[in-house]
Amino acid sequence: MNLNLPISELLSLLEVDLTIERVSDNLLLQHVIIDSRSPRINSSSLFFALKGLKDDGHNYLSEFAKKGGEVAIVNEVDTSVDIFQIPVKDSLEALQKLAIHHRSKFDYPVIGITGSNGKTIVKEWLYHVLKDDFNVVRSPKSYNSQIGVALSVLGMTMHHNLAIIEAGISKPGEMAKLWEMIKPTHGIFTGLGDAHDINFESNDQKRKEKFLLFKNVRQIINAEELKPLVRKLPFHDKASISNATTVYYVAQTFGLSEERVLEKLTSLPVVSMRLEQIQGQQECLLINDAYSADFASLEIALSHLSQVARDRKKVLILSFAKNIMQLTEDDILRDMLSTADLSEVVFIGEENILQKAGVDGHYYKSIDDYLNNPIEFKNAAILFKGSRKNNLERLVHHYADKKHITQLEVNLSAIRHNLNYFRSRLEPEVKTLAMVKAQSYGTGLVEIAEFLQNEGVDYLGVAYTDEGVTLRKAGITLPILVMNPEKNAFDDIVEYELEPSIYSLNSLQSFLHHLILKNILGFPIHIKLDTGMNRLGFVDDDLDELIETLETQPEVYVKSVFSHLAVADDAGEKNFTFKQIRQFEIMTGQLMQNLTYSFDRHLANSSGCINFNSAHYNMVRIGIGMYGLLSGERQHLENVLTLTSEISQIKLLKEGDSLGYGRTFIAQEATAVAIVPVGYADGLRRGLSNGNWQVIINGKKARIIGTICMDMCMVNVTDIEASVGDRVQIFGDENSIFEMAKNLYTIPYEIISAISSRVHRVYLD
Repeated sequence: MNLNLPISELLSLLEVDLTIERVSDNLLLQHVIIDSRSPRINSSSLFFALKGLKDDGHNYLSEFAKKGGEVAIVNEVDTSVDIFQIPVKDSLEALQKLAIHHRSKFDYPVIGITGSNGKTIVKEWLYHVLKDDFNVVRSPKSYNSQIGVALSVLGMTMHHNLAIIEAGISKPGEMAKLWEMIKPTHGIFTGLGDAHDINFESNDQKRKEKFLLFKNVRQIINAEELKPLVRKLPFHDKASISNATTVYYVAQTFGLSEERVLEKLTSLPVVSMRLEQIQGQQECLLINDAYSADFASLEIALSHLSQVARDRKKVLILSFAKNIMQLTEDDILRDMLSTADLSEVVFIGEENILQKAGVDGHYYKSIDDYLNNPIEFKNAAILFKGSRKNNLERLVHHYADKKHITQLEVNLSAIRHNLNYFRSRLEPEVKTLAMVKAQSYGTGLVEIAEFLQNEGVDYLGVAYTDEGVTLRKAGITLPILVMNPEKNAFDDIVEYELEPSIYSLNSLQSFLHHLILKNILGFPIHIKLDTGMNRLGFVDDDLDELIETLETQPEVYVKSVFSHLAVADDAGEKNFTFKQIRQFEIMTGQLMQNLTYSFDRHLANSSGCINFNSAHYNMVRIGIGMYGLLSGERQHLENVLTLTSEISQIKLLKEGDSLGYGRTFIAQEATAVAIVPVGYADGLRRGLSNGNWQVIINGKKARIIGTICMDMCMVNVTDIEASVGDRVQIFGDENSIFEMAKNLYTIPYEIISAISSRVHRVYLD
C-alpha cells in the first residue's frame, strides 16, 4: 500500500492533539503494519498495536522499533520504547477510521462481496477474468474481518481502477462498520449457508445483516437467483458451478463480452486460501504458497515464514511475472526481501527480477533448469511463492519427505478458530492446557505443538515422557505436563525439564528417590486426584500421607492439582459430573489448607469447558475439542481434518465379474470401478468394506465396494464423471467422520489416532 499520509493528517483524523516529536513534520506514512514480523517495516511504517484473544500488539512495540519503525498507534503509551506513540481509545477503531478516510479518496468502482460461502473463490476468479481489462486491487487471501477489511481497503491506490473486497460477519452489528469502510458501488451475494447460525435469531435476520453491505450500490448480483451455467467448465461440483456462474454475470456487467468471459472461465485457477506446511527432506519445513503472486500475499507469506521457521534457515523460492509489478515497486521488493532475514533467495522466471530490484539471489529461467541443478537445503524453512501457472508445486514435490498420494490435511486455521471458541467461554485469567498426546491425536506432535505455542497456549500435555523429549528437542519451550511418567524415564524428565503427573504414593516416593540421588530441590510436579473415574489418581484415604510427604520433602513442589471428568459430554449424567466437581473441591480444599503455597487447579476437559463453568478453576485442558470433534458443539466448531487421496486407475467390470479379495463384490451390471491408494494400513478400517462407507469424488458419493485391502480400496464410479488423478475425500467437510465412526461403532478419536504415519500430513493455514 502507498498511503502517502502526512503524520499531521493522521493526527487530525484521529483527533489527537500531540506535538510531533522524533519524526519529521513532513514524514509520509506509506503502509500499515499490524505484525512486528512483517518484512516491510521501516521509518515510513505505521504500526497499530491491536489486542486480541491470544496476544497484544503492545508487547511488540520494541521489536517494531528495532526493525526501524518510528510511529505507532497505541491504547497505552509504553515509555520504555523510544518511538513516536499516538494514544487512542481503541487502536482497532483507529485503524478502521483510517480505512474509511482512505476509501474516500477514490471514486472508481468497488465490488463488495459477502455471503456464507464462496466469497474468496468468487473474488479470485473474478480477478482472474477481469485482470487483463482492469488494474484490480483485491482483498489478500481471505481478509474479510473487521481487521482484514481495513487492511484490504488500505491497499487501494491511484494506480488501480477497480477494487474487489470481501466482507464476512459472524454476528449481528458487524456489517455496518464493514460497509462504512468498503462503501461498495456494486454488490455480490454468494448465498446463505449455516455458518454462524447460532449467533442469529433466524436466517432472515442473518440475510438482512449481510445485505447491509449493499446500501446505495448500483447493482447486486445474487448467486441464489442465477440460473447455473451449463457450459463446459473445468470442474463438476455444484458450489464451483455456482461461483463460476456468479463471475460470468458480474464480468459482463463490467463490459466483457460473453465470448471473452466464457474463454476465461475455461482456465479458472484452483484457489488456495491457505498456506500448506509439509515435512521436507533433510529436516526442512516446506511452506507451499504457490497459488498467488502479488506483493500483499508475499508480505503475508514472509510473515508466516518468520513465525514458523524457528531456528531453521529461511529460504524463499519465488516465481512471478515482471508485468504484475508497477515500475515503482522494484524498491518495495528489495525492501521486503532485505528485511525478511532470508538465508537464500531463488527466483525462477523469464526475466531476472532480483537483479533489477538489486537483490542478491540465485536465478533460473525455468523449473526444468532448476531441477537439473537443484540447491540442496538442510534444516531450512522453504517458502514457495508464485502463481499456480508457474508450477512451483513441482519443486515442493521434489523437496517433500513423503510422496504418498494419500494425505491427512490439518487445517490450522480451524484449530485456531476452535481454540478461540473455547477461550471465549473462559474468564481471562483461566489458562489453557492443550493436549498433544498420541501424536496430537494423529495429526503430528511437533507441528501442532509449534502452532499451539505460537497461538499462546499456557501448557502442553503429553501422555508419555518420550513425547515431551521430542518436543523439547524440536525447540518447544512451553511447560509440558507428562500424564503417565514411567520410572525408567525419570532421567529424561529431569534433563528436559518436563513436569510429571504424580498419581500415587508409590509414584511419588519413586520420583522423590530419584531427585534425592540427583541432589535436586524444588522440582515441579502435578498431583492427580481420582474423583470418581477410577483410573489413576490419589483417593481420599491417601491425602493425609500425601500432605505429610509434600510438607517434608523439599525435592518437589506442587505446580497443579487436577482430576478428570468421566461424562462431561453426557447431559444425562450431570449429577455424576457435579458429584465429581464437589469431590474435587473437597480434596483440593484439603491440600490448599495444608500446603504453604498456592497451586493451579484443573478439572475440565473439552466437554467440561463448555458444559460446566464451575469446573474451570485456574486452567482447562483442551484436547479433542481443538479438532472440532465434539458432537454437541458441531455448530460452533470447525472441521480440522480431511483425509484425501486420488484415483490411481479406473476399471470397467462386466456383469458377473468379481472384485478384490474374497470376491465379496460380484457385478450385477456393467460397473466402473475407481482404484484408490488408501487401505487399512493407512487407517481406512476393513469394517468400511462392501458399501459400509462412501468417498466423495467431484462432489458426488462413491460407495466402497469389495473388501478394503492393506494399501488400496475400490469404489463404484459408474454414475460419476471421474478420471485418473481426481481428488477423493475419505472424510472431511463433505463426508463426516462422525458418520464414519457411527458405521464402525466407535468414536472419531479412535479413527484419527489410528491413521498411519505413512499418510502424508499437510498443514493448512
